[in-house]
Amino acid sequence: MTIGIPQALGYYYYQPLWTTFFDDLQCQVVTSGQTDRNKLDSGINIAPGETCLPLKCYLGHLISLTDKADCIFVPRLVCLSRQPGIRLGCPKMIGLPDMTKALVPEAPVVTMDIDLRQESEEASYVNLARKLGFSERRAQIAYEHGIAVSLKQQEERIAAARLTTTAKDDLVIGLMGHAYLLEDDFLNLHLKKKIRETGAQIISCHDLPDDNIEPLTNSVKPLSWYFENHILNAAKYFYDDISISGIIYLCSFGCGAASITHEIIELEIAPQHSTHFLKIVLDEHTGETGIMTRIESFVDMVNLKREKKL
Repeated sequence: MTIGIPQALGYYYYQPLWTTFFDDLQCQVVTSGQTDRNKLDSGINIAPGETCLPLKCYLGHLISLTDKADCIFVPRLVCLSRQPGIRLGCPKMIGLPDMTKALVPEAPVVTMDIDLRQESEEASYVNLARKLGFSERRAQIAYEHGIAVSLKQQEERIAAARLTTTAKDDLVIGLMGHAYLLEDDFLNLHLKKKIRETGAQIISCHDLPDDNIEPLTNSVKPLSWYFENHILNAAKYFYDDISISGIIYLCSFGCGAASITHEIIELEIAPQHSTHFLKIVLDEHTGETGIMTRIESFVDMVNLKREKKL
């Protein structure tokens, strides 16, 4: 059995778990590969105009897999955390299987619900495997292996981030945003490369160990969205860390959740600090020249502030 996985949205959070899980079930995993102009354009052509850039991109990845896999894995991410509070996926994550079936009806979609209010994550994966014809025990072993691989890769990523930001005199930029924007070089117009070309080092909000991110205080009310709440916690961490000289927040036009997150950062977290902050909004019309100009200006401003302190 060939399982197709679109390399967009949740892929950038769960890739080690998904690929290990299906590999251990002896399914042939086919991903859609890196984003390119053709994938993005094909998604834009069928997506409603008000949808966000990452969702348009996802649809293009899905289309590219329709004739390459027996099934295309499109999970529904509903409730992703219950402690210390209920945390939900954003609306597009919750409605993703329905949208893909409506907009790309020819796609052989197989889905599952991750809703920790109803059952554990492991139970959801086991039920999916049983639906595909695999035994419960085999699915449990595959899931446990997938979790182990995910944790190992996370530890390696955190260790690598520490190595790149340990030099005392380095200019370090804290980079925030959803993983499916920060890690997709085509969508973000090679943002990380452009930042590094200015001489700055980067630490991403996804490179922070969970136990280093303090929960939000009572003065900043947590959001009910899982990924946005992580970004808020990371923002607080970056603002409190004196080694972070500037913060860049990357988001996409049309993302309602990100617009709320930005307002909370700007009104409730940023006023307590002096760290420079830059918000960059992407859509399919954003140009590389404008992005580079803004990054260079931002880094120059941060460097001027650092020089005054010396």
